[in-house]
Amino acid sequence: MRRWIAAGLVAVMVGVSGCSAGQTGGSDPAPGKTSGYTLAGTELTESEFRYGLAPRPHMDVTYQPDVVLVEGGADAVRSVTADGLTWTIDAKAKGASELTPGKVMFVTSRGVGRVVAAQRAGDAIAVTIAPVEFTEVIRDGTFAGEQPVELDNVISYSSEGALWTDEAAVAAAAPATAAPAAAPVSAGAAVRPAAFTEGALGKAPAPGAGDKERVEMPRPATGAPKNTRSNGFTVVPKCCRGGVGADLTYDDSEIRIFGSFMVLMDKPRARFHLAVSGGRVTVAELQVLGGSGLKIDIEGASKVGTARQIDRQFTVPVDFSVPVGLVLGVPFSFTVTQTVLVKTAFSAKDGNVKAAGEYAINGAVGFGYRDGSWGLHKVQGPFIRSSLIDSIRGPSVGANGIILAFKTQFSIGFGAAGFSVGLNVALTVSTGVARGSALDQFFPAAPGTRDIGCRGASLTIDMSYNVGYTIPAIVEKVINFFLRVFRAKPIQRTGGIPNPPKTEKLFGATQYDPPSCAS
Repeated sequence: MRRWIAAGLVAVMVGVSGCSAGQTGGSDPAPGKTSGYTLAGTELTESEFRYGLAPRPHMDVTYQPDVVLVEGGADAVRSVTADGLTWTIDAKAKGASELTPGKVMFVTSRGVGRVVAAQRAGDAIAVTIAPVEFTEVIRDGTFAGEQPVELDNVISYSSEGALWTDEAAVAAAAPATAAPAAAPVSAGAAVRPAAFTEGALGKAPAPGAGDKERVEMPRPATGAPKNTRSNGFTVVPKCCRGGVGADLTYDDSEIRIFGSFMVLMDKPRARFHLAVSGGRVTVAELQVLGGSGLKIDIEGASKVGTARQIDRQFTVPVDFSVPVGLVLGVPFSFTVTQTVLVKTAFSAKDGNVKAAGEYAINGAVGFGYRDGSWGLHKVQGPFIRSSLIDSIRGPSVGANGIILAFKTQFSIGFGAAGFSVGLNVALTVSTGVARGSALDQFFPAAPGTRDIGCRGASLTIDMSYNVGYTIPAIVEKVINFFLRVFRAKPIQRTGGIPNPPKTEKLFGATQYDPPSCAS
């Protein structure tokens, strides 16, 4: 398993000419061909729709000295892998020859990162990048949206096929990151490939005929896709006028799970302000407005009881993105990403449990930062519309329950496939529902014996925020596994300020029915 992951990476690097024509999901977009997507009255070209807007020099913005702006922007891009890490670009594009390990590539709003490897084949270069902090790209500049950015007319970018969406690849990568690093790595140094050597690719295993290769990112779509798959789950992402969320389905003939979650929103929109001076963030503000509620639906069943459970964390492999346009020549986007955690605890064969709830919230969520001091925008609520605990159903045989957590992150910045760097604020809503005698599997243990008819439900809402980037743990594991092929130092899960991102608990409550179950 590990061999085919590494070999698939090498295949991308040494077989550039084989994929540079961009045949997966359609031929290379012709220069100037329009996409049907309109931004501020101007229709994006097909290349801009696929790969993002190009940065432009501006007198009021200073880039860091190791940043390379690739001329031609989206028209210089031949293809990009589903994980967003390897970009194949035209070798003749101005700036392409400067893309050596250690430099920061900035080719489009989605193609931004520190170069860990670059391999030329014919008239194309395959460039593999790692995440960067905002201040590793911008040295000086003040950026603000004059009008609220509406989360409407979204572009859906799929990362289905990225290694972290594959169960086997995730399992293979996990042991590689379990052992501690030989020496601690700071967040700033972690994204710099100081350990890269030109011979790294030559020493990697050659791909075999049966190896699984990384796939090209498909053409994006307008609106939400019908469905996608990640780590054994069928996922139907939802966005954006009425809110953001997803439906999840899992069925392996022994365990069946259905989960649905929505952050209900009324005309979702965002305001932002970001100032950088001398490579330091001096002012940062982000407000996401329009939140109106939470809607949760959970259902699970097992035919095998304690013999096997589900315990998985995964990303929804779709980024919802709205181009903001050029702000002082820098292409910003408003992007939404989602991460899911699912855990089951069935103690009885043929056990099942189901519950649903809806809660009202209102107000903005976000943060403000100025010269070292932070302030928060917190939603009000939740206020019960329909309670989870009142809806819990399932036979009272043993103890059965499910934990479901959704993290919805709103970002304004640049980057792709969950590596967006900029202003980030996330809501994590965690729910647990259980029916049976052993509710302490889900809720804090209390003295006494709980009756078989007990029902329990918990709801927790956390807000996290930073200026920089945040990568889900499962994505970090897989990326660091294959970055070893290039002898690059491991990336950190987070970068920027504060590091790690600050987390604020907005709400937490546990209910029991009957109340005596809590004692």
